[in-house]
Amino acid sequence: MYQTQTNKEKFVLFLKLFIPVLIYQFANFSATFIDSVMTGQYSQLHLAGVSTASNLWTPFFALLVGMISALVPVVGQHLGRGNKEQIRTEFHQFLYLGLILSLILFLIMQFIAQPVLGILGLEDEVLAVGRGYLNYMLIGIMPLVLFSICRSFFDALGLTRLSMYLMLLILPFNSFFNYMLIYGKFGMPRLGGAGAGLGTSLTYWAIFIVIIIVMALHPQIKTYHIWTLERIKTPLIIEDIRLGLPIGLQIFAEVAIFAVVGLFMAKFSSIIIAAHQAAMNFSSLMYAFPLSISTALAITISFEVGAERFQDANTYSRIGRLTAVGITSGTLLFLFLFRENVAAMYNSDPHFVAITAQFLTYSLFFQFADAYAAPVQGILRGYKDTTKPFMIGAGAYWLCALPLAVILEKNSQLGPFAYWIGLITGIFVCGLFLNQRLQKIKKLYY
Repeated sequence: MYQTQTNKEKFVLFLKLFIPVLIYQFANFSATFIDSVMTGQYSQLHLAGVSTASNLWTPFFALLVGMISALVPVVGQHLGRGNKEQIRTEFHQFLYLGLILSLILFLIMQFIAQPVLGILGLEDEVLAVGRGYLNYMLIGIMPLVLFSICRSFFDALGLTRLSMYLMLLILPFNSFFNYMLIYGKFGMPRLGGAGAGLGTSLTYWAIFIVIIIVMALHPQIKTYHIWTLERIKTPLIIEDIRLGLPIGLQIFAEVAIFAVVGLFMAKFSSIIIAAHQAAMNFSSLMYAFPLSISTALAITISFEVGAERFQDANTYSRIGRLTAVGITSGTLLFLFLFRENVAAMYNSDPHFVAITAQFLTYSLFFQFADAYAAPVQGILRGYKDTTKPFMIGAGAYWLCALPLAVILEKNSQLGPFAYWIGLITGIFVCGLFLNQRLQKIKKLYY
């Protein structure tokens, strides 16, 4: 990160941060994308099992990653003030916090998620695949959480290109392990959809080992002396939790509502479950665009706020939001024209393709809503404003989106599509109130 003078310099710096973040977000989402595509090609029933299990796993992991992402504004503001020693201290406290969170997530998956799968009324084969997938995913919890902390540390230092290269390793690792374990290649057992869970966990261990090696060798990282471990500082960890928990809960509230909708889908046929998962999976992949803009905004704005250049922070806000509008226009056109081709990537069955294409039509409105709301979340995070945005998100998703979806499903002929309409409405409502919150925050600085 560095100070810029002109709007052109700011836009160039924003792109230097945004593009690597986008690539590694695509790589991040690619793990689930690859799991879904390869499992869908193997069997629709196995795709239904993997998707149902993912709906239980993803919200809790999103909560952890959200808490960890607080490292970005914390380090960003210390960087802006030149507090180099404090950066190392904060990194170590987040590592300790990550180990605790890994254990908590393991226990939740083992003793809560597994029993929940058994009461959803799934077909026997779908249930068996879901349980196997979850069991294998447990193996990769710790390396994934610790890797996410290190990656957030890189992002905060402006090393987003390095994060990008590391995340790109997910693609070859996950594709190879999934191919080997789903289809039983190279002498390995044929595990089907459950093998996607084991393949993903092995991928997380591989990239964690790689990032440890990179941190030991990278010259800029060496200047922070991160291998000289500091003791646990409870007040700092409590402060980090205070900042990170609202971020995590905000993301949890958003991701969990999608997961709950996925669980509601369990009452429909397996082909509906699979089509919903395929469309939602691709929508998540497209969400990488606004999410990356949000991350780049959090990095740039936290840096400028830390240096008390508030007008520059406001300029970055405008740049990020205009970028979101431009990119979303392109992705909307692409999905509108090629939604049937996208559906066919997951499974070639004509009935499956037709239903998935219908879901993808609703996905167009998802993208528009995300482009409206997600950048504002990053802006507010840059100002270290996290509690009120969490409350806004929770209210929009749980008090608006879900009730509306249930009412529409029970009182109309929309069927499973009612839940998509409810979700889209919730995102728009969230964006509206987040924008109002941003105006209040700006008044404190300008």
